Amino acid sequence: MAGQEDQELDQEQRSDATRWLSREMRGPRARVGLEVSQVVELPRPRPPGTAEPARMYAVLTVTVRRPGAHAPDGPAPDRPRPRLAEVLLIDHSSSMVIPPSRLAAARAAAVSALAKIPDGALFALVAGGDRTAMIYPRRPGLAVAHAESRAAAEAALYDCTPGGGTAMGTWLERARLLFRDLPAGGSGAYVRHALLLTDGKNEPGYESREDLNDRVRRCAGVFDCDVVGIGDAWETEELLLIAGALGGRTRAVEDLTRLPGELAALTGRAAERDVTGLRLRLYHRAGAHPHSLEQVHPTRTPLTPARTDLTGVETGAGGPVEEYELGPCGEETRAYLLCVGAPYDPAQLGKELLLTEVEIDAGEHGTEHLELPAPQPVLMRWTDDADLYSRLDPQVAHFQHEEELHRTFERACAELKRGAREEARTLLGTAWRLAGETGDTAMRDHLRRLVRVRDSERGTVELLDHIARFDVEAARIQSSMTVLPGGRPPRARTPGGPR
Repeated sequence: MAGQEDQELDQEQRSDATRWLSREMRGPRARVGLEVSQVVELPRPRPPGTAEPARMYAVLTVTVRRPGAHAPDGPAPDRPRPRLAEVLLIDHSSSMVIPPSRLAAARAAAVSALAKIPDGALFALVAGGDRTAMIYPRRPGLAVAHAESRAAAEAALYDCTPGGGTAMGTWLERARLLFRDLPAGGSGAYVRHALLLTDGKNEPGYESREDLNDRVRRCAGVFDCDVVGIGDAWETEELLLIAGALGGRTRAVEDLTRLPGELAALTGRAAERDVTGLRLRLYHRAGAHPHSLEQVHPTRTPLTPARTDLTGVETGAGGPVEEYELGPCGEETRAYLLCVGAPYDPAQLGKELLLTEVEIDAGEHGTEHLELPAPQPVLMRWTDDADLYSRLDPQVAHFQHEEELHRTFERACAELKRGAREEARTLLGTAWRLAGETGDTAMRDHLRRLVRVRDSERGTVELLDHIARFDVEAARIQSSMTVLPGGRPPRARTPGGPR
């Protein structure tokens, strides 16, 4: 293992690097869209007050679009773009040389990722093992990306000697220290992103699961992190824990010739996520009980509000107000499943009422350079008409089916692990059918490496004679991701347009 872990960063070095950014990057004006999809009717409680409050489910879809963003001769830029700060966390534990082709592929992939870091951005290369070491720059800090610094980083990468065990939380802690003094908002904002590549799992002698959890929690909100697993010795739960808590995605790469392209794509995607500071704010009516807000696309991640205001509840003037930070966004679509307990009042039977108002805000620095949508209502109407309240909104139904697919597949994996092949076969058949109903073709591709399909419509399958661990765990990672209803993003609502 090369180098020693330093606990403090060189502030002078960071300041010197920041001064390299002599001109501000600019890009086209971004437009944010917001849509609510729901069935507004709820069944009247019978008798009133004896049952748990009815739960309203609604899908909130947030889109970010940048007209002309991909056109080489597009419109003149008119907004400042946040700068990118990228930290590559490359596994250099002793297992990376078994076989030697694994380390060679990791180095080639890191070089491909370096090439995607734009000029003027800040970056660092970190070797991860049971402790961390700076690969480039040598002293703890961030370098400015240009041709010379990329070449120096590549040379340093090939000079680094692997060794030791694995403690991924220390890698994340190193990234947190590197990022900690960079502003996340305002005109000098940075998009802070880490890319973690590993071939193994944490070793209890170096870091317990509790210590990893603690370090992940400290990093949440400081930077985003994508995670890539190679080989088949990594622990799926650890990779999903890191990526889920840190707003990233998880990839499992079997073919090492694909690894450079995978890391380059993830780094390029991070460089394009230049819309920052977006916040989703929920104004609930008096008596409402917010149960949950979960991101359901592109990945499934439970969310915790960054802020909750109970002033209205305490004064009796209204309900709770919750605010969620969305993190950096690029040209993308995200979907969230909201669940709110609705208060019943017999005098309101048949009336359409506002349950929750949904608003997207970008803070004091965002409104000048973003087109934000008008607030959107989540409505409710109490009724005795079963034909109305028994309907299920298509988008809510879609993501509930995605959740059922995930649970079913996890149960199948548990049965496989304990050797119950017949139970696993039945569950994998159900997973195959659900993947077809949701349009999740990627999940079906993974399932084909586990089963032979005899009747696609009914979900009749047979287990393959040999099922590789990698194929099971890669499918588990895939099941953490979702597709949008209909396979295409919803149309972005014109800002200020009709509700």
